Amino acid sequence: MPARAGEPLAAALLAAGVQVFGRSLKYHRPRGPYCLQGHCSGCLMRVDGIPNVRTCQTAVRAGMVVERQRGWPSASFDAFRALDWLSGQGIDHHSMFTSSAATNRLAARFVRRLSGFGELPAGEPRPPAPVERWQRQVVVVGGGAAGLQAARELHRRGVRSTLFERQEVAGGRLLDGSDSAGGDGQGSWARLAELHRQLEGSENLELLPGTTVVAVYPGDRLQVVAVQERRTLVVEAERLLLACGDYEQVRLFEGSDLPGVFAVRAFDRLFYLHGVIPGEPVVLCGDSPRLLRLAGDLVAAGVEVAALVSGATRPPLPAGEGAFPLVPGRLPVRASGGRWIERLEIAPAPSEPADGLFDCGCLVSEYPPAPAYELAHHAGCRVDFDSACGFRVVVDDGGRTSNAAVFAAGHCTGAMSLEQALEAGRRAATGMAESLSGGSGRED
Repeated sequence: MPARAGEPLAAALLAAGVQVFGRSLKYHRPRGPYCLQGHCSGCLMRVDGIPNVRTCQTAVRAGMVVERQRGWPSASFDAFRALDWLSGQGIDHHSMFTSSAATNRLAARFVRRLSGFGELPAGEPRPPAPVERWQRQVVVVGGGAAGLQAARELHRRGVRSTLFERQEVAGGRLLDGSDSAGGDGQGSWARLAELHRQLEGSENLELLPGTTVVAVYPGDRLQVVAVQERRTLVVEAERLLLACGDYEQVRLFEGSDLPGVFAVRAFDRLFYLHGVIPGEPVVLCGDSPRLLRLAGDLVAAGVEVAALVSGATRPPLPAGEGAFPLVPGRLPVRASGGRWIERLEIAPAPSEPADGLFDCGCLVSEYPPAPAYELAHHAGCRVDFDSACGFRVVVDDGGRTSNAAVFAAGHCTGAMSLEQALEAGRRAATGMAESLSGGSGRED
């Protein structure tokens, strides 16, 4: 397959027309990428013999061997997909064939063949990654808008920091193309370029992309555990600043797990960064101005947009009217298709005909994201449930958490705009610098 060197493997596969990346664990339903942020499991494949590789987080290189991990006789046409149809309301394989020990052993062997995500790597297991122990003054987790802005402020104040970013390219929401024409005339890409320029060559910043923080242990000195492909880092830190962002959630309706259903940020990256349109016509579902801006840009690029379905009673920006159908006050109730979404049915409105069926080659679904609060919880910080977004990290106006050594900023503390995330990162870094100096923080 042709691909562009360095682009995510999942984007290259979608551009080449690959629809089914795998099958679900129990009922063998088709699976494909949804978030393209490394949070869901829809893009897991076997790459160069290594199972369960997140193809959305793996850069393409020439000669890669990529395989689907499950499905008989193939993942594209999986005979065991019939289990979903035969099981009706569900199948409890844990209680099947339990009356006889011999029959149960045979049944368990059969079930194991149906489940799981493929075979272990062939040959000798890889040796465990070596562990390195570091000591750092400040660790920043997350290289999105809040994290990069915090690193910039710490650099300006002469505080040395180490920034761990799970993605290979730092930027987070600043990479989103639908925000590239910001309301103040300075788009997110321009802001990102400016932040990189200010931090480039800085002796106060140690930037480590491709590094995932998996645990934080509180104590006299915080311990941060981070993993890379070939090593594990255990870092003792005086201060920790969490800018972990959030997770794209799935809007719940029948068939919302079909391949071809994408989170808005995933489709945003495919279109603006990689020039990939996985299918047409495109249906968009959501209420935000960024979604309408994305729809307008798709139309301008010659992409067929079937509709923008909005749960709001009125379209978010009437200026987009005429370029594509705007369907206010209605939500999706059912997606249908085989190995890829083909049609979308939306709920009827009292004043409109009941017919709300659209041909759909790709569905872009927007839903309130959930804050990534887990590392703060590891560190003993207070988290609260917010009905608007879920559990979030509780901070004061200066980004301080209930743990005096831990600060947090950005979307892990709750829903906010890009501008608010940048400002939150600056405030948290200011508060952290002041706590380190025991006063006002040192200005350069």
